[in-house]
Amino acid sequence: MTTAQQQALRIVRAEHQTLAAVIDALRHVADDIARGRLTPDYRLLWSIIYYIEAFPETLHHPKEDQVLFPRVRRRTHDIDAALDELTGQHASSRPHLDRLKTLLGRMEAGIPGAAAEFDAKVRSYAEFHWKHMSLEETAVLPKAVEVLTEADWEGIAAAFAENRDPLHGAGDDEWFRQFYRRIVNLVPEPWGLGARR
Repeated sequence: MTTAQQQALRIVRAEHQTLAAVIDALRHVADDIARGRLTPDYRLLWSIIYYIEAFPETLHHPKEDQVLFPRVRRRTHDIDAALDELTGQHASSRPHLDRLKTLLGRMEAGIPGAAAEFDAKVRSYAEFHWKHMSLEETAVLPKAVEVLTEADWEGIAAAFAENRDPLHGAGDDEWFRQFYRRIVNLVPEPWGLGARR
């Protein structure tokens, strides 16, 4: 495995792991709120939504669509169906996030039943993303390792290195670092430091 390939795969997988941890935290918090076990911390909830919108939706997914997937398509058509499905899921992810924002606003406004609606939407959003990332990890990345050239990997590594995910310490934003500390203490193992549920 080349250095560029290692770097690219490390970044992509680390970004997947971080997104999974953040969404898992959101799922646990929404469930606890809906069951009356937790008073909503709206600053935390909006922070989670902000992170999902500011990083995965704005940087991670476009890099997959514009850099990783096209390079794989140029080398093989074996997984075109999976790539088509993933690209379509990227396009449909933003409306899911918009619905989450609407439901969170309804919950914050005290509208009856909004907490249960928010919880249900968080669950479906989490399931959507877990299946999505699983397809990338089991279909796209192994095929990429099989067919891509060193030049391909160099381009992918360079593109993803530009993302500078603040939750991995790449950015300078203290707000993100404090936010991440709060998240990892909410999330159960193996993603975070919280107790198993």
